[in-house]
Order: sequence, then C-alpha cells, then structure tokens
Amino acid sequence: MKKLILATVLAAAPAVYAQNPALYECIYQYDVTGKTDKGDISDTFNCMLLIGEESSKFLDYTAFQLDSVSAIKGVSDDVIKEYEERDLKATPYFDRRMFNSSSDNKLTTISTMAPFSYIYEEKTPLIEWKLSDETQTVCGYECRKAEGEYGGRKWTAWYAEEIPVPFGPWKLTGLPGLVMQAYDSDNIHRFVAVSFREGNGDVTPDKIPNLVKIDHKDFEERKAVYDKNPMNSINPSDIESITVLKGKGGTSTFMINGTIVRTLEKGAIPLEIVEGKDKDE
Repeated sequence: MKKLILATVLAAAPAVYAQNPALYECIYQYDVTGKTDKGDISDTFNCMLLIGEESSKFLDYTAFQLDSVSAIKGVSDDVIKEYEERDLKATPYFDRRMFNSSSDNKLTTISTMAPFSYIYEEKTPLIEWKLSDETQTVCGYECRKAEGEYGGRKWTAWYAEEIPVPFGPWKLTGLPGLVMQAYDSDNIHRFVAVSFREGNGDVTPDKIPNLVKIDHKDFEERKAVYDKNPMNSINPSDIESITVLKGKGGTSTFMINGTIVRTLEKGAIPLEIVEGKDKDE
C-alpha cells in the first residue's frame, strides 16, 4: 500500500527549541522493490534528513513528526498522545535513526529490535565516488551524477552543488553537494527528494535510555534475522513483560518490555549486504 508523501511542516514546528538546530530539512520518497522469501515487495515510504551546520540526522518521517510535536513547548498531552499512536501504528521500513557528524567523521546509528534498542558507532563511510558531468533536475535543483560502491551495492547518486553540504539519505554521503536522488544498480532501493526547505528540528542525537551497544557487523546480522521474524528472534529469557494493544479490524500490536514489535509482512531487503550473505536473501 502506497503512503502519501507529506510535504508540509507541522503548524507549530517553529516553536521547537533546538540545541543543535537544523538549518535545512529534506523529505525523501523511499521506494523499495524486490523479492524476499515471503514474496514480492513494492512499497513507498517517507524519510526525513535534518541538516545542521556540521551534522545531519536521518530517520523515518512519522518518527520525525513525533519528535517535532514532543519538542514543542506547551503542547498538550492529547496532541502528543495522538502522534504517539500514529507512531505505534506505523510500520516504517527504515526504522533507524542515523546521526552523521562531519567534524569528527562519526556515524551513530540507533535502532530498536524488541526487546532492546541498539546503538553502534562507526567512521562515516568514505565512498570513492566517480563524478560525472551528466546532469538532471531533481526537486527543482540541477544535480550532477556520481557513482560509487558501498555495502555490497553499486550506487548512482545525483547531488546538488547549489546546496553545498556533504550529506544525503542513509550512508550516501561525501559528495560536494546534497544528495537529492540515489538508487542501487538493481533498482531495489531508491531515494528521491520531494521537498527541500528551511529546517525546524534538532540534529542532536536522541537520548534514549538503556541503549545496548553493539558493533556494526553484529547489528546487521541481527537485523537480518529480526526482519524475517521478529518474535522468533527474541530470546525468551529476555522477556519481562508482554503487552498486547488491540487495534481496529481485530489487529494486534505487541510490546515486549515496553518496546513495540514492528513486523514487516514480507520481510525486508537490506540496504547493506552482510558479508557472506547473498544480496537477494
């Protein structure tokens, strides 16, 4: 089921008080098309890139909305609850929060795999981009073409020199301009900017309690298993409580130790191929 592209800011967003304010923000339409052992995937999601002076934050758009509303001074509990419910009902394909710091070349990723929320840090990937003079217009900006490899995939990126920041969606960074469009050679993962505007959010890393530290490789391996069947991937000894939230139409959402279990009906095709795994697994 396709989701509508949300290209408007929250009316109260200017009231957000940021420690590390976003100067700009870019909404990307994220298309995923391919096969898993559970069937075909063809879906569209929305992600947000917040751009600060020397850092960026990339996350799912629904999660961004909840963050924005929660940060508004004086917002009512009812409004926050409304956006919390939206977040609970959402099943984001991109369920990570990524913080990229160009000042120290550090990339921090936070993701929840019930019953824990994990964090890992790594050096910002140094993709060896091959630049081209070929151009096209994306989201109203003239963009130049670049090609590079990362995470077992070959990527084509289109970047806007008019927006001289080295950031982009996911880990596709390091170009002399904002990445406005990117897709892999198999056309499984595709990001395209649909809105670029002044920022209203905060690029400061989230302060989430009880984060479990993990290394990059272990995270990707666990994520691949979790996406196939979240409930089966949970160690029973880690379960302290189970909550079942009843939804409309008889649907149910499970929370383990207060952490929501998000299930992708047909699994996921990872952006980054785990070493030793076939890219179509």
